[in-house]
This record gives sequence, C-alpha cells and structure tokens, in this order.
Amino acid sequence: MLKYLESSELMENRIRRGDYAIRELPTEQELARELGVSRKTARRAILRLIGKQLVVRKPYGRLAVNGAHAMLNGRLQLAFLAVAFYSQISEIWRCAVDRAARKIGAVVRPVEFVHWDDPVIPEVLTGFDGVFLMPGSETIPPTLLERFGQARHLVSLENDLSDVGVPSVHLLPPRFIHCLGDHLYQLGHRHIDCLNSQPPDRVIQRRAEQWLLWQRMHKVEGRLINEPVRPFEPAAPKAYRVMKRLLGAGAFKATALVCLTNEAATGAIRALHEKGLQAGKDVSVCAMEGAAMARLQCPSRTVLEPPEPDLYVEVCVDWFAKRTEPWVGPPLMEPSTLPLFKGESTGPAPVRAARARRRT
Repeated sequence: MLKYLESSELMENRIRRGDYAIRELPTEQELARELGVSRKTARRAILRLIGKQLVVRKPYGRLAVNGAHAMLNGRLQLAFLAVAFYSQISEIWRCAVDRAARKIGAVVRPVEFVHWDDPVIPEVLTGFDGVFLMPGSETIPPTLLERFGQARHLVSLENDLSDVGVPSVHLLPPRFIHCLGDHLYQLGHRHIDCLNSQPPDRVIQRRAEQWLLWQRMHKVEGRLINEPVRPFEPAAPKAYRVMKRLLGAGAFKATALVCLTNEAATGAIRALHEKGLQAGKDVSVCAMEGAAMARLQCPSRTVLEPPEPDLYVEVCVDWFAKRTEPWVGPPLMEPSTLPLFKGESTGPAPVRAARARRRT
C-alpha cells in the first residue's frame, strides 16, 4: 500500500476512535516526523482526509476533526478518566463502560491523570459528551470539586461526589462493612481488629467510620490499625509489613481481622502464614472488596460481593446520549443489599478465645 494511503488510514482510525477529542491534529510537519514519512507524503494523507470531509482546515491554518461528518455526527464521545495507577476495580469499571458504549455505537477514550492539577482533567471535562471519573486517593481541591459540580455530563464511580452535584455510583457502600462484623460475631469472635494500609480517601475514611460504629454498637474489643501508604504506593506490601511487625512483637491479640481493602487482606494473610497461623482457623480474615478473585484464592476469602456494574453504567450512558437533559434519578446510585461470600478465610473463634472469655 502507498505510504500516503497508510498514513491516511492510520489517521482516519484515530479520528473514529476519538483520539483527537482533547488534542489538536498534528500539522503536516508533525505528522511526517511522527510517522517517519516525507512532508509531501504527510500532505497527501491530510488532503485525502480533507477530501473525505473527516478533517477541516481552520482559518488560522490548523487542522481539526469535522464533527459534522456523517460518520461522526451523533456518535457519542465518552471518556474514562482514571488516576494513572493500576486498580482491579478501575479495570472492572472500564470494561463495563466499554461494553455499554459498544451497545449504542459510542466511542470510549481511556484518559489517565497523575494529580488533581493535571491539565488533562479540564480538557477532558470540555472535550467529551460524557465523562466517567475514577477519583484517586488524594484529596480533591475545593476549586476542582466546584468545577466537577458544574460539569454538564460527569459521573463519579466508586467515590460519592453527589454532595457537590455529581451523579455517583457506589457498588460497595461503606455501611455494608457491618455485614462482615455480623458474620464474625455470629462465629463467636469478640476481639476483632480492623486493618487499613490504603491512603485515606473518602471511601476509606467512611469504611473506617462505619467499622468503628459497628464496634461501639456491639461492644466488641478491637482497634483500628491504620497505617496508610502514600498515594500511588502499593498497599499490600505495607499491610504485610505492619502485620509482620505486630505478630513479631506479640502485639496482635485479636481472633479476627476485618480489612478495608483486598490489598490489606492479601498482605495480612501472608504475614499470618509466615508466622505459622492459618487464616480461617487461627485468625479469621475478611475484606470489603476482592470478590473477583475471592473464590480462587487459597484460602478462599470472605468478602462482600457487589452487583455487576453494567446496568448502572448503561443508565449513565443513556443520560449522556440525551446530551442536554438534566440528571433524573437519585444523586447516588448504590445497591440496597449485598451478598456475603463466606470463604475459608473465616471460621469459628478459636477455642482458646472462648476459654479466655469464660475465665473472665
């Protein structure tokens, strides 16, 4: 195939995928340098795109995508805006957004940001028909929260921003940590610690608050072991080091451990294993999240099971498709009930604990 045709088809594919929703099209010189072709070849490729009405030349000479083209007009351009840090939860949501978009022929562009002052954030808010936001663990500045509240089509995932006017979806409401406490209580545990190694964002803070509330309500002994990492640092190794230190010093006395995240549970179970303690027999361990892999872990892990996100995402995509209509419905969408997967990582309170209670 001729080089100018290859270059033109590459650019056409980028345009149809929404790659230039938040950045300008390259100039002839920039395109030639990027693709390793001559400027004459780059010019022929661009002229072909102009001839197909996919690209127009602005009065000041820059090129722009022709949004009125028949193949682009009416096609939703959506963004999945997430912090540049791998998260299994983020991947689950991204795949759900992609599935919902494909159903109506919309285009989804994953966009990453590093910090809340990242210039890509305001560009995304104005460059797409709809934006799904996965906030990071750093505190959102008040000025940006205000801007989020003013955005026309923005939905927050797994972080409740409904108080600033942003429709939000939360599949693991913090109050359901009470289900984990109830399960352990029914198994006879009366000394239950709670472990967190994640940075204290809104979700983590509310989970911790709900756990402390459950402990007070049930008059259960235990403490909140809260030793968070800095944003973007791995949380599982930190949980492992914390538990290893406590076990080594003989400072961990609980018969059960509630973990605010899957990472905290992973690190804790490893530390218990190295100490010769078995999760589910010597110490029960459960977590708020991690259902995707809970049944495959050894031991299988007791976790809350959130619903599939697809139906929630489809509601949001339908709203985006209406373009100008205001949000109708609850500002915070969340399940009314959550099932508990009871894995091998939790079991009856050890006999030693029951005997100790009788002696006292």
